[in-house]
Amino acid sequence: SRLLTLLILLSAGIIISSTVNSQPTSLTKEEMLYYTSMWKGERFPDGRPKVPDSVIERMKYVSVTEAWQNLNSMRDEENQGPTSFGEFRMPAYTNQYVGGWKQLREGVVVCGRASTMHFLPYRPDLNGLIQQQGQKDGRGRGQYTWGIDQLQKGDVYVANVCEGILDASHVGDNLGTTIWTKTGNGAVIRGTLRDMFGNLEIDDNWNVFVRDFRPQANSSNLCIGVNCPLQVGYVTVMPGDVVLATNEGICFIPPQLAQRVIDISEKTRMQDVWAHMGVRQGRFTAQQADGAYTPEMNAEFTQWLKDNVNTMGKFFDDPKAAPSPEFIRAYIK
Repeated sequence: SRLLTLLILLSAGIIISSTVNSQPTSLTKEEMLYYTSMWKGERFPDGRPKVPDSVIERMKYVSVTEAWQNLNSMRDEENQGPTSFGEFRMPAYTNQYVGGWKQLREGVVVCGRASTMHFLPYRPDLNGLIQQQGQKDGRGRGQYTWGIDQLQKGDVYVANVCEGILDASHVGDNLGTTIWTKTGNGAVIRGTLRDMFGNLEIDDNWNVFVRDFRPQANSSNLCIGVNCPLQVGYVTVMPGDVVLATNEGICFIPPQLAQRVIDISEKTRMQDVWAHMGVRQGRFTAQQADGAYTPEMNAEFTQWLKDNVNTMGKFFDDPKAAPSPEFIRAYIK
């Protein structure tokens, strides 16, 4: 497949494209539809999956631990076909988390739809051809802005800038202001950030996850793809993935699994709140609180749900984190 070929060529430092494109690894609309075909919902005009805002809002209350645990046991409902291991199919999404980040503003959750951009170290011959084609496509001279120009409201800008190993930064307060204005959301940059104090002044909800902070501007790379498959650490990120970035790290959630991750998380959240109360009251052992419910505990938990269908918010530090009455009623059934 072209996607697999592109990833192999990128890892080998070789770029080949059968179609002239200002970014050789960018997906066409047809390729985007094919490689994200598990998603059956709404899409952007370029084919990128558009997970509903209502799902994004609920995802903000999911912990990265819950998301990671859920993804590690999830399988797509559709047949994915043979893997490189023959007829054996990989059991779950086990490579969706990466940690070890620094943040512009700790405690501010970044959650939204991934819009990706990929940079490689500068190479004059390749850069010149990319620049020529970009001009034919009506793009500006600054390749570093090409992905930012395409951002939509609610997007999370996700960029791999040469794995962050070059001594220069991709985003300062000018691009930071642009990203925030376009998206109302944050960014994940596998690279570095400059103008830290200028970025801190943009908005109290503007947060960026980066490898580090460096003062110098970036001029030693080239843009090889916009809204393309992207490696971030040991995660393969696809355009339209749901990004969940917190103090725990970052999960990249395939769009077709987002609602399932939320549903399981909200069930777990109610169980944890109830079990923690029992532990504090001295009624439950550690094993029981960790899921080894007795029949009596199950009955008590169900009754607790029934008694608090419309008042669940009082048990949470943030009442908005509580599952909705409709969700609780469905769970009881």
